Parts: sequence; structure tokens; C-alpha cells
Amino acid sequence: MTDKNNKTSPARKLAAEALVNQGEDRREHLLKAADERRKDMERQSLQVRDLILAQPPVQLLGYLWAQFHMSVLADLRKRGEDYRPNKELVQTFQFALEYVHAVWSCHGQLVDEKMPLDEAKVAALFEALEELKNMTMMYCMTSSAANIEPEGKPQLADIEFHAKSTWVLIRGHRYQVLEEEFFKFVLEPHADALRVAYGMEFDAIAAGIQAIANTIRTGFSNALQKMQEGMDKTRALMERTEGGLHVAIEKLKEADGNFAAEMSNAMRDMFYGGICNLSRHTNFTAPLLEDLSYLPGGNTEFFADGDFKGTPMRTLPALIKPGIKLGDEYYVTEGQFVRDAAYRAIQRGLLSRLPRYREEWNRRQKVLIEQAFPTIFSRQLAGAAKYSEVYFKDPKTGQWVETDLVMTLDDVLLVVEAKAGVMAMHSPATNFDRHERAIRELIIKAYEQCKRFTEYLSSAPEVPLYNRINGQYVEVGRIRHCSFRTILPLGLTVEAFTPFSAMSKELAEIQPLLGKHPFVSMSVDDLFVLNRFLPTTGELFHYLEVRQQAAGIPNAMLFDEIEHLGAYIGHNRFDMRIKDQLKKANMVAWDSFGDVVDKYFEGDTWRIAPVPHQEYPEELAAVLSALDKYRPPGWLETDAHIRNMNSSGRRNLAEILTEVKATLPEHPIRRFLLGNESPMQVWLCSGNIEPSSPEMRYQGEVSCLAANAPRVIVLRLSYNEKGGIVGLACTSFVTPSVIQTNYIDLKRAAERQRARFVAFSQRKKPPSGPASP
Repeated sequence: MTDKNNKTSPARKLAAEALVNQGEDRREHLLKAADERRKDMERQSLQVRDLILAQPPVQLLGYLWAQFHMSVLADLRKRGEDYRPNKELVQTFQFALEYVHAVWSCHGQLVDEKMPLDEAKVAALFEALEELKNMTMMYCMTSSAANIEPEGKPQLADIEFHAKSTWVLIRGHRYQVLEEEFFKFVLEPHADALRVAYGMEFDAIAAGIQAIANTIRTGFSNALQKMQEGMDKTRALMERTEGGLHVAIEKLKEADGNFAAEMSNAMRDMFYGGICNLSRHTNFTAPLLEDLSYLPGGNTEFFADGDFKGTPMRTLPALIKPGIKLGDEYYVTEGQFVRDAAYRAIQRGLLSRLPRYREEWNRRQKVLIEQAFPTIFSRQLAGAAKYSEVYFKDPKTGQWVETDLVMTLDDVLLVVEAKAGVMAMHSPATNFDRHERAIRELIIKAYEQCKRFTEYLSSAPEVPLYNRINGQYVEVGRIRHCSFRTILPLGLTVEAFTPFSAMSKELAEIQPLLGKHPFVSMSVDDLFVLNRFLPTTGELFHYLEVRQQAAGIPNAMLFDEIEHLGAYIGHNRFDMRIKDQLKKANMVAWDSFGDVVDKYFEGDTWRIAPVPHQEYPEELAAVLSALDKYRPPGWLETDAHIRNMNSSGRRNLAEILTEVKATLPEHPIRRFLLGNESPMQVWLCSGNIEPSSPEMRYQGEVSCLAANAPRVIVLRLSYNEKGGIVGLACTSFVTPSVIQTNYIDLKRAAERQRARFVAFSQRKKPPSGPASP
């Protein structure tokens, strides 16, 4: 994995040139250039369309997939088992597959399948598509640079360029194994309506979506294996019998009634797009297939006359309906479209069949999203206080207002605002106002509601929370701002709308709440992955804290939530690394960190394989496990303090713990101090023998002075005779005031401690003697 440190983006470079050259002349030049690029794209899209329409569709679909898999297999043989498909190769074929779907969806007259495929024209199609993609990127760059005002800031060009260029890549580039889990969750609230509209149970629909994802992911290799097995059987039989190939095949048919069908299906999967066949690989009923798919010519918008006709800057038909009917059967051209568009296609189709259900759909969907966080993370959030549909009086207006979800766990406060999402987001090129309005609805509105609640929280030492019951506002709890070390404001949508959620911090309105709590935008889609990779409370909350810090760094680009998760697994405090890079650059973009997540899901053993995670020495892992088990007040801060350490720091702490623990039979109470900038004092005790509260305070204040720190975190661990942790406590102390009666005594003790203190960050090996008694 690598990070790309982009000192100046192409759009910003052009924008800066426009500003330096002052003027409308330069800007006018860019506007004209952008308009020319648009016209070039429109002409090129028609060439692409004509090349696609010249081919028999099922044959073309099969040929594209066969070419992709053969390219992957050829590279796999060269590079070995660790090979992963090149992203450019994947994007090239995905671009082709989305365009064949678009062309077929917009044109009713398709070539008869009896016509042979013209491979030369398919090669020309790839060249035309590559040219179209290059033209599109040039348009995104030029138009973004041109659209800032002369007195504006060049970095605004980055935001517009990012919105436009990533619109072309808006489809997910991800593993396809959690579809069933996601669709079960989002469809279950509508089980009765789905049964009426489609004659199917919600879990059967989810299983069907997973089935088509599976066959697109592994169907070609399975078919290849089946073909190889059939050839091996035929060859072996030919060697034992007379009559040649024909006789051997006939005997195999007689011995195995399924042989012919299996070989035919394998052939169809490999060369005729069979892996994409919804009719064959799912049990979807006819109404559901119809609502998921276009008939040829069913989309009239993509190639309609007007600006950006047929270009990637319009909304692709596959983002509205992922399927297409070819002949008598239904197909999807690419598996990512199913995950990205099926939920909204089902919603649209169901409501067209049951129009009276619209209000109920919205109500149930709202409840689903509002409860998604505590439901999906039920294990990690065990013991948390949860307040749903919280009402309070806005201090600014005096009006009653609502926040969707407030949760407290130890010293962390979560404020969650849920948004339903959008049917199909409008392109930033064709309708920037509607595009911006959708982003505002999904991000800005959630941010503003979180902001309103945090401002209410800070308006008084203690604030009441209310539910509305039978028209009355009933107090259900009280919380204090000073009780929370961390406040996590989250905006949550149903499905991912990356990269826009990751870019939310670049919007001018998005500022850290109360000046220090950055806002984070996520989707329910993301939560399922985080739940699998961050199974404990400490892991989840530490990731959210690091993720929040990254969300507060302007000009730091990570494509989506999976990139953030991969960066966390690989680099822990990746936010600090980004800040260091921004000292030398005006923008930083990280790419390919999500590969560790994708690679985990690639094989068939992902359900039982160990999940990629950060490593902790055994002794330190035991401490983290004990923190999660006993959960004393302040435990999440101590947990986060340990997780903030780098790998060498974790090893050193584990070595000290091991060494000091070994001395407990001789010295039943031990302590040591780690670090100086953010120190932690650790006490190790034997059984029920513990230091007194005054002694812990005294030593905590001494440590503050010794480390010259305003505050010290204190962790007390109690061990049994076998070296297992049987109890712990967490607290903290601040540096003593000079007016304290024992300040001089504390100062002298601190000087003695400093003389033998070894800063944790500078420690090379375990100390030769025991820690301080």
C-alpha cells in the first residue's frame, strides 16, 4: 500500500494560473476549453454507442467478461498467488460494462444474436472508451478551474474537480460478499409489502442479490474448473474405449444425466455472459426482475438531446436500474451496480405497485436508519445509555427540536442524525444545483442538527433530554457536557454515496462542533464492514476517534470509509501522519489503503479467516481485554491511550508489564510511569492488596510534576497468583497547585523520580531492576 502525496492537483494548478493571470481573459479561455471538451465527449459517446449497437448484446457481454478474466488469469500466472487485478484493468472493463448497459437501456433495436461478434470492432470500442474517459477527465479539470471567481480561492477548484471526476467513479469498487447481510437489514422492515408486491420474502430477495454477486465474483473460475473436469473425464474415457471423442461424450451422457447440461451451462457462463444472468442465478419473481431491469429502449434520458448527451457526466441508467432484459432473460452487466442501485430500484418499483405504502415506507426507513448504529454495533455498545428521538428546546429559538439518537458510554457521547438518502444523485455537471442540494440534504442538514444539539449541551452545566409521548414532552434523562472526553457527531445514510461522504469536511459550512469535535459522515453500508473488522468496544471507539480527527483535516483526501479503515489497520494514527505530510504539501491524497479490506473478502474462506487487525503483544492484549471486561469509569480513555501507541511502544509496554508482574510475589505493589508528553502511571498489585486512594493521588501528582505534564492517566491492575488480571481501576490526576500545603514535598519527590525516570519513547530495553515500590 502506498500513499500519494499530491502537492498540487491538476484542477488547482489550472485555477491558480487563472488567478495569477488575473482575469476574465484567462477564465474565459478555460470556459471555452471546457465547452469544447464537452462537445468532444458528446461526439465520442455517439461513436461508442454505434460500436456497441453493431454487436449482438449477449455475445458482447460474454466476450467482455471472458476477456477480463483471461487477462486476469494471464497476469496471475506471471505474478503468482499474491497478484490482485490491476485497478486500471478493472476500471477499463467496468467502464465498458456500464456503457453497454446504458446503450442497451436506451435503444430498442438491438442486433440479433444470430449475427457473429466482430472482435475488431470490440477492440475499436475499447479504444473509443479510453478516449472518452480521457476527454471526460480533461473536461472535469478544465471546467472546475474555470468555474471559480477571479477573487476566489484555488482550492475551491479541488472540491469541484473532486465532485465531477469521482462522479465518473461513483460506482463502488469493493468486495461483493456482504450484499445479503446488508439487504436483509434494509428490507426486513418492509417484509409484508415485499410479499404483496413481489410474492417473495425479504430474506429470499437478499439471498438472490447475494447469489448474483457470487456468480459474477466466482462464476467464471467455477465454470472453468467444471469445463476442465469434463475434459479430463472425456480424455480418460477416450483412452479406455474405442470410437474417439464422440463416443466418449455419449457414454458420459449415459453415465451422468447432468453431464451435458453442466457442460452447456459452464460454456454459457464462460463465453455468453451466463455469470450475469439474473434469470438463471436467482429465484426472483417476474415482477421483481421487471423492477430491477430496463427493457431495451426503456431509458429515454441518458442519450436525450442536450448538453452532455450520452456522456459519463449524466446519470448512468445502471444507477437507476442495474439490470437489462436481453431476449427472454434478464442480466446485470456488472455486480457493483446491484449493490449500488438495487435498494432504490426495489423502493421505486414497490411504491409504483403499492402507492399507498409510500408514507409507511418513509416511516419505517427512518426508524431503520435511526436505530442502525446501536443495532449493528449491539455487541460493542453493550451497556450504553440510548435516547432515541430526543427533543429539547433550542436555546437560540426557544422552539422544540429533535435529534435522532443520543448515546453515552463511559466518557464518550455519540450524536447520530439519520438521513434517508436519495434515489439517484444528480450529476454535478448536468445539474450542479440539484447535486449540491442532495449533498446538502445528506450532509449539511445532518451536520447542522448535530451542531444544534451540541450547542444545547454546552448551554448549561446540565441539560435535560425529552421524548414526546402522547403529545407531551417527558423528561427521560439528563447529561452534562463536562462528563464527556469525546463527542462524536455522526451523519448516517442508508447506502454509501462515496466519495461525497468522505469529502464532507471540505464543505465550507462543515467546521468542528464547539470548535473541537469534527463531524463524520457514514452509511449503513459502511457499518457492516466496521462491525466485522472492529469487534470490540475499544477498537470501534478508537477507530471512530481517529476517523474523527481525520475528518477534521482539510485538504486530506481518502476516497471512502474503507480507505479510512485500511489506513487505520495499517498505520493506526494515520491522521497524525497526514498532518505531518501537510506540513510539506498543500494537499494529500491517500489511495489503495482499502486493499487490505478487499483482499480479505476475495477468497472463499473469509467467513472463517482471521480479520486483518492491529497487532498487540499478548501481555498488552490481556490488559485491553480486561478493560473491556470490567469497564470501570474512565476505561475508554485508558484503552485509547494504549491503542494510540505505535508498535514499538506497545512492545516496550508489554515488556515492562511482564517484567514488573514477575516481581509481585516479592513486592505486592509496583508502579511505573510511561511517557512525558502524555504520561500514564501504571500500578500492578497482587490479589486484594491495593494502594490507598491518598497514596495514588500523591503519586499521581508527583508524576505530573516529574513529567512536567498537566495531567496523568492512572491504571491500576490486580493480578492473581497465575498472573491473570482479576480487577482494575482507571483514574487521572492533574498537576498540583503551588498553593497546596504539600507542594514542596511533591516537588522533591518528583525530582527524585525524574532522576530515575526513563521516558517511554526513549526506552531501548527493559530496566534492569524492579519499578518503584
